[in-house]
Amino acid sequence: MDVSVPTLRYFCVLAEELHFAHAAARLTITSPSLSQQIAGLERSVGGRLFERTSRSVTLTPLGTALLPRARQVVEAHDELTAWIAERRAPGEATLRLGVVAAGAGPLTAAIMTAVSQIPNLRLEMRRVGFFEVERELVARRVDAVLAPAPLPHDQEVLSTAPLWTEPRVLILRATHPLAGRPSISIDEVRDETFVAVSGDQSEAIAWWTVDPRPDGSHPQLGPRADDIEGLLELVSAGMGVNIAAASAAAHYPRADLAFVPIGDIEPATILLCTRRRREPVVAAFEVIAQAEARRARGEDAHAAEPAPRP
Repeated sequence: MDVSVPTLRYFCVLAEELHFAHAAARLTITSPSLSQQIAGLERSVGGRLFERTSRSVTLTPLGTALLPRARQVVEAHDELTAWIAERRAPGEATLRLGVVAAGAGPLTAAIMTAVSQIPNLRLEMRRVGFFEVERELVARRVDAVLAPAPLPHDQEVLSTAPLWTEPRVLILRATHPLAGRPSISIDEVRDETFVAVSGDQSEAIAWWTVDPRPDGSHPQLGPRADDIEGLLELVSAGMGVNIAAASAAAHYPRADLAFVPIGDIEPATILLCTRRRREPVVAAFEVIAQAEARRARGEDAHAAEPAPRP
C-alpha cells in the first residue's frame, strides 16, 4: 500500500510533539483527523507506532524505526518542491521564520511588515519549541528563528545575535494574592512552586526561574510543559507560577491569569538565530530585523550594519 508524504509529515510532527492536540495545532488540522491519519499509517506498516495513555504519548520500537526513514522522505519531498518552485518562478525566494513563544514581542509585527516589502519574497512563519531551535535550523525546516536567550547551541553551526530586550513578568492565577500588584520582587515568591519548560537544558531553566536567588536559595520546581500554552494551563490549574517575557501578556491574554512585572531581575533578551552559512535572503532579513530593532529602541535605523560576528 502506498504511503503519502502528508501522512508521513503528520507522523513526524506527532513524533516530535508527542501530544495529539499540539501536533494537530501545528499541522492546522483537528485532533480526530490526525488520529485517523496515524491509524491509517499504522495499518499500512502493520503495527502500532505510538503507545497512548491518558497521560502520555510515546513512540513504540516500530515508530522509532520508522521516524528517520519518514523524515528522510519528507525532507527530500520538501527539497524537490522548493527546487520546482524555483524553476517555475525564477527570482522568487522563500523565508521560513521560526518563532519561539511570543518571538520578539511587539517587534515581530514590525519586522514582518518591513520584510513584506521585499519583492518576490514569500514569508512563512512556523512555531518552534523552546529547545528545538538548533534542530529546526540544521534540518532546514526554518531559515531564521526569534528565540529567547539563553540558547545552548553549537557556535560552529548556528549564529545568534541579540535583537530585543524586555522585562520579565510573573504569570500567576488571577485569584492569587499577588495578582493585583503593579510589580513584585523576586524575593516575594520564594515560597512559590514554579512550572518550567520540559527538557534537560538546565542552564536555560535555571536562568528563567532565577536559580539561585539573590539570597542563595533555590526555587521549588513543579510540573513541566513543552510549550507556552502548556505552561499557561498549568498555572491556570494552580500547579504553580511561571516567569516569562513581558510580551506574553499581550500575546496570550487570559481572564484567569495575571502578568505581574518583576522589578529586580535581569530582562529577557530575544535572539535572532540563523545558520552560520546564511543564504542571501536570510542575510537580507537579518539586516531588516536589526534595523527595525534599532528603530523600536529609538536609535538611528540607518546606522551602520553590525560588524560580522566571529
